[in-house]
Amino acid sequence: MKFDTISLLPISEALHELSQPVCEVWEGNDEPSPDLVLKALIQLFSLLENNSQDPSPQNNERLSNDEINELGEYGLTLLEEMTAFAEDLGMSEIANSIEDLAFPFSIWLARNNVELKNITPVVNALSRKLEKINDPQMLKQLFSYTTEIIECLNPVIIQDSENTDPMRPWRVLVVNRALLAARSHDLELMKNAFDLLTEQLPEEAESFFEESVEQMHLAQYPEPVKELMQQYFLMHCTSHTLH
Repeated sequence: MKFDTISLLPISEALHELSQPVCEVWEGNDEPSPDLVLKALIQLFSLLENNSQDPSPQNNERLSNDEINELGEYGLTLLEEMTAFAEDLGMSEIANSIEDLAFPFSIWLARNNVELKNITPVVNALSRKLEKINDPQMLKQLFSYTTEIIECLNPVIIQDSENTDPMRPWRVLVVNRALLAARSHDLELMKNAFDLLTEQLPEEAESFFEESVEQMHLAQYPEPVKELMQQYFLMHCTSHTLH
């Protein structure tokens, strides 16, 4: 899982392959149909990719920053629609795989200075990756990609004004990033992630560090990792004692 250089062409090809069973089985009469959504997404990926290949100011057909932002947001919405089509047909694995494409697409958007407003599909994709990946090096890579996405989020998301829903994407993203860091065993990543967690979600800190310390006593974590986790535990869980 390396996204050091991202092209939208492989994402488009994967989407086309994944969506074929959905388009073939769909019998609804409502528009847009899966076929139309697929065509729109492929055209959108092609337009964005071609635009990025010729960034010169002399290109009269070059998209403006506002247009790229609008297309990026629209692309994520269309991916959600195609995911919903697959879910409606009971194709859960295909639905998840389609939604997972939001992750590399969002990294591409972030690297092209697009302000991300819709992070639900990318957060869902990250949650699935976190369940499957155990290799510390791959976890570090995933942490890096997640940081790229966070750095390009719309400020309204980070303000987190609607903070009563425990499944809100911003909360899940910050907590999962902290879990990534802990499982990577990288002390610097842990400090970075834990500081963001305590700053942005102070109400989550106590339960997060309490559960993490308990987990580390059950699993084989390096001593420096355990020590750092215990430091954060003591700072943010003053009502409890270590056991």
